[in-house]
Amino acid sequence: MKRTVKSVVLCAGVLWSALAFAEPKSADDWYKEAETQYNLGNFDKAADAFKQGYALESVDSKKPAYLYNVAQAYRQGKKCKDAGFFYKRYLSLREQDTAKPLKPEKRAEIEGWIAELAECEKSQDSIAKKTPDTTVPLGPTTKATPTTTPTPIKPTTTAHVETGTNTTTEPLDGGDVDDDAVHTSATGAAPKLLSARFTGGVAKISAGGLTVPVEPTFDLFVGYPIAVSPALTIDVGGNFTFTPVPYTNAATMQKKTGTLISALADVGATYAVAPKFGIRADVGLGVLAFGGISDPGNPFTQMGAGTTGSLAMFAVRAGVSADYAVSPNVVVTVTPIAFTYSPAKSGLRDDIKSLTRFDFMLGLGYRM
Repeated sequence: MKRTVKSVVLCAGVLWSALAFAEPKSADDWYKEAETQYNLGNFDKAADAFKQGYALESVDSKKPAYLYNVAQAYRQGKKCKDAGFFYKRYLSLREQDTAKPLKPEKRAEIEGWIAELAECEKSQDSIAKKTPDTTVPLGPTTKATPTTTPTPIKPTTTAHVETGTNTTTEPLDGGDVDDDAVHTSATGAAPKLLSARFTGGVAKISAGGLTVPVEPTFDLFVGYPIAVSPALTIDVGGNFTFTPVPYTNAATMQKKTGTLISALADVGATYAVAPKFGIRADVGLGVLAFGGISDPGNPFTQMGAGTTGSLAMFAVRAGVSADYAVSPNVVVTVTPIAFTYSPAKSGLRDDIKSLTRFDFMLGLGYRM
């Protein structure tokens, strides 16, 4: 009898402990679970946990954070349609918060993600509809069975769908995501294969005692982008400049035009200081060719002697630019200053110790 009583008491204790440990999770518990899964890279599990927390959350000001974090998890998991849906729900809920409205720049950033996710969804749909859309038979006697669920595909659109942009989750304080945590690259998307820039502007050329008026100048950069971090991109490639230099031939009094053409190996670094806005620095080394001065009587050579071709000399160029991303692929760039230096080539006038040029340019960049 005593043994039976002890057994009953023991079972009751075990049952009580099990019931105690089986207490349902709270919204905060689900949030912590979601953060753990997110940091481990289990984005589907993180999204599910954030949704469980949202369903249990009783504080209205905290609910938008759950929706944002669900969208973040789906975006990191490359589920374009789901991510776009929850970003829209997040914006809709934040519109109702008049006490602490969403910052305009943050809204613009999220709307950019939504647009890119829509393109990603279209790309997925297009690939899914391509024939054949059936499974592969196991042998000559096995018939192919149609399936309505295509094999999952990896998005091939912009880097917003992948890791590398703002990958932080939103805290449960009803505010915005920390904008200083992780910024996207200055274009809004990390480049993959090609970075090209074409700019034009004016140049002030110094050539010894000669007075050279301000002239138009053009610059082309083509390179390969390397994403060092979410905020820093290095472009390695070639830089080419063209600047006409008009002059009057002293012998014939005819108007002539010389040309300064440079070809440089260039390295450019762009750092995103804010969403869609970046600062860029370029350094290039190469060759400058001074052409169009082969006729005797030009003002650039010793005693006005003509040349047998272009004068080639070493050139170094450094510049600073500001970039603004108008789309994931197109960037507006402003170069407030770029400086080019070349030591004088033998055959130029004695007072020309070097050729220097200061440029101010505007242009466009394209990345893919």
